[in-house]
Amino acid sequence: MCGARLTSTYLRIGGVSYDLPDGFDGKLRSILDRTRVVMQDIGKLLDRNRIFRDRMDGIGIITQADALAYGITGPVGRSTGLAYDVRKDHPYLVYDRFDFDVPVGSVGDNFDRYAVRVEEINQSMRILDQALTQIPAGPVMINDPRIALPAKTETYNSIEAMIAHFKIIMDGIRVPPGETYSYTEAGNGELGFFIVSDGTGRPWKCRVRPPCFPATAVLGKVLPGLFIADVVPTFGMINMIGGECDR
Repeated sequence: MCGARLTSTYLRIGGVSYDLPDGFDGKLRSILDRTRVVMQDIGKLLDRNRIFRDRMDGIGIITQADALAYGITGPVGRSTGLAYDVRKDHPYLVYDRFDFDVPVGSVGDNFDRYAVRVEEINQSMRILDQALTQIPAGPVMINDPRIALPAKTETYNSIEAMIAHFKIIMDGIRVPPGETYSYTEAGNGELGFFIVSDGTGRPWKCRVRPPCFPATAVLGKVLPGLFIADVVPTFGMINMIGGECDR
């Protein structure tokens, strides 16, 4: 729908760039049905697999105290028993309308991180089912020329639309002077943006709080004493994304 990892042109201030295509509901439900079968197969293959469990149980333990000290959130934080999810603790958009659970672990080892992530896939499918049922018809972008880009066909064929497009692209969207911190529950935890505005169309300051950085920082405390082979599943269950962590 939006390019998966490349969502910068789909999500926009004031809405999204275009509506769901015809037949989207049926295709998504078909994907969810197939995914549920795959998730069952994964469980049968791995959950009681002796080789897999020996490589995961008790390996790469992150304590709840360390998770709090390092500011670790998301599946890695929840694997230690911290039931913190931005969608539940600080609901945004329409997450307060959805019924879903926050899976947590108890040991904080690689298997807990695996189990939490698997269950979060199931919870994400629950959310998608509810979203498909509840999503209303109507416009997908706010009707405000100071914020919303005009349609491409209008931009290419109307001088007014071309000027509006030019002003938004060149000047940006002006917001009142001030500062704010806004955050969402991303795939690896709390993704936050601290933004300072001086009243122009460009932020005076923007500081990103990436969820991967704290989870990666704790590895210096977790990895010593493990076998080299243990690094592979441990790093995999941390799920560090280089571009998000370092930018």
